[in-house]
Order: sequence, then structure tokens, then C-alpha cells
Amino acid sequence: MIKGNVKHQNIESIPINFIPISKTIQLDNGETIAGLDVKTHCLITGYVAQNLIKIYPENIQNLLFPQGTALLAACHDIGKISPAFQKMIYGSITKPDPTVISILSEANADAAKRKEYAFHAKVTQAVLADKPKYIPEIEGMHHGFHPNNSPCMESVYGGAAWTGKRHELLSYLEKKFLQPKQAWPSCIPDWNRASILGGLITVADWIASGGKFAGLEQAPQLADRLQQMAANAVSEAGFIPFQIRQDLSFSDIFGVSPYPIQASFFESVTGPGVYILEAPMGIGKTEAALYAAYRMLAEGKATGLYFGLPTQLTSNKIYERVQHFLEKIIGKSDNAIALKLLHSSAWLEETILGEDGDAGRSWFDSSKRGILAPFAVGTVDQALMAVMNVRHSMVRAFGLAGKVVILDEVHSYDAYTGTILNSLVKCLREIGCTVLILSATLTSHQKNNLLAQRNISNSIDAYPLVTVALDGVDTTEFREIPVKQEGGRTVEVSFCSRSRDVLEMALEKAEKGQQVLWIENTVDEAQNVYRQVAARTSGTKIECGLVHSRFIKKRRTENEAYWTSLFGKDGRDNRKERGRILIGTQVLEQSLDIDADFLITRLCPTDMLLQRIGRLWRHTENDNIRPKGSSCSVVILAPSYEETLKKPDTFGLSAAIYSEYVLCRTLEIWEDIHTLHLPGDIRDLLERTYMDREESGRLRKLKDDMLAVKNRLEGFARITQSTAVQTFSESAVQTRYSDLENCKVLLLRSFVKTGRGYVLSFPDEMDILEIPAMATGLASKAKRHIARVLEEHCVTVAEKNAPLYDRTVQMFSSYIYTGSQEDDEHPFRAVIIGPDEYLRGIQNDLLENDDKRFLYNIILGYQIQRDRRCV
Repeated sequence: MIKGNVKHQNIESIPINFIPISKTIQLDNGETIAGLDVKTHCLITGYVAQNLIKIYPENIQNLLFPQGTALLAACHDIGKISPAFQKMIYGSITKPDPTVISILSEANADAAKRKEYAFHAKVTQAVLADKPKYIPEIEGMHHGFHPNNSPCMESVYGGAAWTGKRHELLSYLEKKFLQPKQAWPSCIPDWNRASILGGLITVADWIASGGKFAGLEQAPQLADRLQQMAANAVSEAGFIPFQIRQDLSFSDIFGVSPYPIQASFFESVTGPGVYILEAPMGIGKTEAALYAAYRMLAEGKATGLYFGLPTQLTSNKIYERVQHFLEKIIGKSDNAIALKLLHSSAWLEETILGEDGDAGRSWFDSSKRGILAPFAVGTVDQALMAVMNVRHSMVRAFGLAGKVVILDEVHSYDAYTGTILNSLVKCLREIGCTVLILSATLTSHQKNNLLAQRNISNSIDAYPLVTVALDGVDTTEFREIPVKQEGGRTVEVSFCSRSRDVLEMALEKAEKGQQVLWIENTVDEAQNVYRQVAARTSGTKIECGLVHSRFIKKRRTENEAYWTSLFGKDGRDNRKERGRILIGTQVLEQSLDIDADFLITRLCPTDMLLQRIGRLWRHTENDNIRPKGSSCSVVILAPSYEETLKKPDTFGLSAAIYSEYVLCRTLEIWEDIHTLHLPGDIRDLLERTYMDREESGRLRKLKDDMLAVKNRLEGFARITQSTAVQTFSESAVQTRYSDLENCKVLLLRSFVKTGRGYVLSFPDEMDILEIPAMATGLASKAKRHIARVLEEHCVTVAEKNAPLYDRTVQMFSSYIYTGSQEDDEHPFRAVIIGPDEYLRGIQNDLLENDDKRFLYNIILGYQIQRDRRCV
């Protein structure tokens, strides 16, 4: 059965006496002309792949890239030698050769479109069907998805004459990229290794399709120039060798001597494998992991670094620490290059990552392309998609190959994300990575799943603890290293069920000069608390702030930088100025080096609760300047345990975020705690919260509900990793079940059409941006600058909490990826903030979605109004 509404034609009689072209070029005047021929483009792609492979240390090359790998990249577009594709591409030329158009008149151009039976990647897959295992499939997937699975029929691919031309090119490429008597790569052991090769093919194609090669004449004398041009293009795309300074000590990099916990961890990291550090909040797990990464890089055992964190805020703050780290370990001549690669905004504007990395394309997004840089800090989501059936999963796997991958705060993921995370760790072990897992609150069950060793019974009941799992040729090494923890602190714990009573406590503490941190479980609750606090502190010396994920990127970055500087190590001198109340969500509980004098938190599961308490009296150097009467104490906002057993819905909005059963178990344990000893109590609290036990009454029902959800989420997670279903689009794929189908919303203050284009202004500034009506002819750097400015004024929200899709957003498609009609993917909206703060469309129509209306305020952020109430 042939997929799509395309007429099946027998076109064996079509001759091929013309040069098949691979690309077209759009001139500044809007005219489209023929670009490179298929043969030259394939040759360039092979040369690009050769240069990409050279960047890797020899041991990683030997592990991941068998002899002849560059040939795989060179062969990717052989399928463009087909009548349907040539009819499609010649038909897009403004003034095509009439002779060629006449020759191709019987071909069906529609059949060459994505997802149709003559799509060129599918033809390539058919040409290479007799090659070793995995090769045909990864060739067919070089555009990021599995091609149409209809039968391969030579007759619709042009018959014998066209088949002969394809094999003629194949023979030519084999002579170019294989040594005499050398066979095709045949030692690809598993799909994870195959994905690395598939990602290499795709990235090499992107670079080879970039502007660097546009307008090249089609001539044999190009051959000598192409290799050098390919090398230059690879460098300009950001794939640049770097030199690591040798023999640096921990104190050389971080300015202090390591704690015993830190030393035990980095000394245990000796080669690719999985290493877990379980240690208290605030002991420097990040620095321990970075120094372990330095040792691997200095010894040539790793290709780079990817630091994956749960949220964008945590990745922003870790970025600053990694930047300092890179300044220390990379030689001065390479420093600017390395930092540019780390800093996504600079890379967006100054670096061209081939065709799909240009403005308006899906991989222009810094959160995606960062995974390809030698050094990057980002959310764990992009790494998770390396093992999911999502567009360009192979590119992500290629980006991670051979790197040190640091996964921080791994305890914070639900059953859905945790299932995918387990698969990711397994994949990373197989592709030569050094995986460093950090957590203060990891349960033994979670650790067993991460290591895929379910027979571990945590024989060493110690905390802190270093765990090592190495994969040898014949054996797997597993060991646990207990570490003595010196010092610690005591925390006073109390409960309160009424927010207004807690509000009075917060105000009282702040009036005495204390730095108060108030963490809620949802953005809606945080916004409501802020309204109340702001109203009560207006006209006083108390300063209050709000941090959550629903601000535009530019505002969010500035806001977070301001507040983390006040509550962080650099804010020591500012603490004496005035009392402060900072309200926020879960983004404040992870990977942030902030220090509060007093903590208020909504009840959450034990592991998250411990993380939040880790922000309390974090820096001992501040103890002598804390306001008189301060005590290390936390107030937990929660109903009584007895009340939760009698009444449903006692946890309010928190029940939509966390399992009610886990909240009940947490409350049962914590309600009797008045004094908490850290880190001594951490292991016991975690295991008591999550140990399995028989339940009765309401707890039994809540447990059954939790297990049902857990099983469903794990099932969904397995589906997203299955190649038996259609490839998911990148915006629709779920890496966290609660975040399904996110989209970007561009927030404008005004949008004015002019004779030359459009003039835009933004929510919280007077600056304006002019964009032309047509991007044709606009310089590439100017186009990328516009794209970056637009990105900075977007907020990311769940699609269910965004205005409905409107086709008018296509006017921004030259700068921001607005989606794919074929995938029914619409990850972008553009709105205007009205004088009343309600969001309106470009045509000034009030925007809604399922009876919800939306507002934006520069202080409160993006708001959702339900039932005429703003929550």
C-alpha cells in the first residue's frame, strides 16, 4: 500500500542524460537557480564527515567510527538521483532548462515529498539495502525520521537507467572513501552505536548544505579545493579542536582545597563508565564533577562536556560556574572559541551550523544545538531525546558521544522521565561517555534502576556515598565507597496550615532584616503569594521578588541573575541593607547556590523538601552577619496528616504536581519532626518515605492510584522510545509528562505594519525592532540577530495554556521555527499585550483557549485566567 495521495506511475522510460542537482540557491533578487549537483554535494558531505571524525581522540574514534565511516555520510543523497526528486527540484527553479523539464514531464514530483514513497532518503535506503546491518536504516533517517514504509519499487525510482546512475555514483564514492580492498563498515554492535553514525551523517549533511558551498561551479578541478573548504566549514560550524592545560590541581581551578567527599569522587573517576555521588546539599558536588571532567579531558579520554540539569534556571546559573571552569582549563588561544560555544546567544549570532541550523529552522534553537558544542550547559531534555523516537534523536546521540555527561539532581524526575533517563544512562555507557550522576536525595531503588542492576541491595548503608560502575571487556566492575561527613547542621521544623499566618511570619522576619525564601509548588500559587506580599510591603523597606518559569527569556534571565546574586555568595554585603522575601517555584530548589535565613515551603515529597531545606543557612560564612534572633528554621505549609486521611483534595494544586500518596507518606513522617539533623537524617527519611508497605483505607486507594499512574507513565515512556510507531515531532514529544506539548509565545507590546515591513516593540523596554516584510536578500548575520532578539522575548508554556494557533505567525518563519504542516506541529505563537494586559492576536482579537484567557505583566509574568479569576 503506497502512503499518500500520490499517483503511482511507471517511469522506466525516462532517460537520464542531464546532470542531477542536489540543491537550489535563492538569489537576493528572489530568483531560484540550480545549485550543486548530487555528486559534488555527496563528495563534500564525505569530506565534512572526515573532518568531524578527526576532532575525536583516537580511542573514541576507534570505539565509535569504524574504518570507512565517512563513506556513509557521502552516500546519504544518492537517492536524489530519481525522476520524482529531479522533477521536484527542477520545478522550483525560476528559469529551468526546458529540455530537462520535458524529459521529466512524466515524473511525479509529489512522490518526492517528505513521507511519500519516492522521498530521496527512502530511495537511498533502497539502494543500500544489501549493506551491513543498521546502515540502510540510518541512511534513510538522515532527515531525522523513518521514511515511508511502503515497498521499494525500482519502477517508480526510474528503472534500470536511473538505478545504473545511482550505482555509478556509489562506486565513485567507494573509491574516494574506502582503501583498496576495504569493506563497508560491518562491526556496528547495536542501535546506540548506529545512532552515532546516523547523527554524523546528518550533521555532515547540514554543514555541507550551508552557505559555504553555495554557488560553487560544477567542475572536476573542484576536488582539491573541496577538502580544504570542508575543513573550514567544520571549524566555522563550531567543531574546533581545543587544548586542555595539563596538571592543574583542584585548587588551581577553584581556588580552594577539595573536601574529602569531593576528592573521593573525582579520584574514583578513571575512565568511561557511570559514577554516582550521593552527598548533602552545599558540599560542592558540581565542582567535584567538573574536576573529574577536567581529568578525563586532560587525559584525552573524553571529547567534551555536557552538563544536563532539570530546569532552565539551574542551567543558567551552572553556566556561570562552567564558564569560570573553562577559563581555567583551556589555553588562552582557544578560550574565546570555547566560551563562544558555551554561550548559546553568541553561537546563535556568529556561528553557522549548516542548513538546518539557520534562522527559522528547527535547529537554530540554542537549547537544541548546544548539545553539539564541545562544551554545553542545558536542560536534560535534549539528552533524553537521544533515546526517544523523536526527530533527530541520532543528532543528539552524536552530540553526546564520548563526552563527560553530568546529570544533576536526578532524583527530581517522575516515573515517565525516570524510565527514559534509565535508557539514556544505558546508551551513554555504550557510546564511550563518562556519566557523572549527582544527587543529595537519591533512593536505593532509583540508583538500582539507573545502573540497571536490580540485585543491588545497597550493601553499604552509608551517606555520603560514591558508587562506581565500569563496563570492561569481560566483566562489569561495581563498588561503593563510603565517605566520612564532617560537620553538619540542625534545622528547626514546624508546620502551619494557613497561608495568612505564614505571611505574617515572613513579614516579621523580613522586618528584622532576614532574607526569607518562600517556595510554592505551582506558578499560579507563587503569583498569588507575591500579590499578597507585594501589597503588604508596599511603602516599606522590605524588598520582595518573584522567580518562576513563565517570564519572557530576557526578563527571566535578568530577574534570576538579580535575585540569585542577592541570595548567593556574591550577595554577602547586600544582606545588611534590608530584609527581603523571595517567592518562587521548584526552580529555586535545585542546583542554586543561594542562602536564606528563613524558609517557608509548601509540602512536597521528602527528596524535594530536603533540597529546599538545602537553601537554608547554606553558607556558614554568613552565620556571623545574620540578623539578631535568626534561627535555622523552616515552616512547612500543609494540612494535618489526620485531615488528609479523612478528606479528599486537601493538598490543593499540589496534587496535580505530586502523587497524593507520596505527599501523605511525607507528611506522616515529617509531622512528628521538630528538629532535623543534616546530613545524618537524609538516608533514613528517604527510605522511610519510599519503602514499600501494605496500606489500608484511603492510603490504599491513593497507593493504587499512584501505581496505576506510574505503570501508565512507564508505558508511555516505552512508546516514545519505540521505533514501531511514527517518529514524534520535536515540539510534541514529551520528556516530562507534566510538560507535554510546549510552545513558545512571542510577547509584543505593539506590532505596526509599514511600507518596508514591520516595527515591533517589546513588553518591558522602549527598544524597537524592525524586520523586513521579506527576509530574501537579508544578510545572514542580520537575520540571525533578529532571530535572537525575538527568542529573548518568548515565554515557553504548555500548549494547553497557550492561545490557539493562528497562521499569521508564519510571518516570523524566516527567523523562528514556526512548525511543520506535515507533522501538524505548531510550536510558536505571536501575541500583543493589550493596555489591559490581556493577550491579543496580531489582528487585535482577544485570545482564548478552552475558556481560558491569558495576560502578561512584567512583574508577575504570564498568567492564566479561568472562571474570570487570574490564577
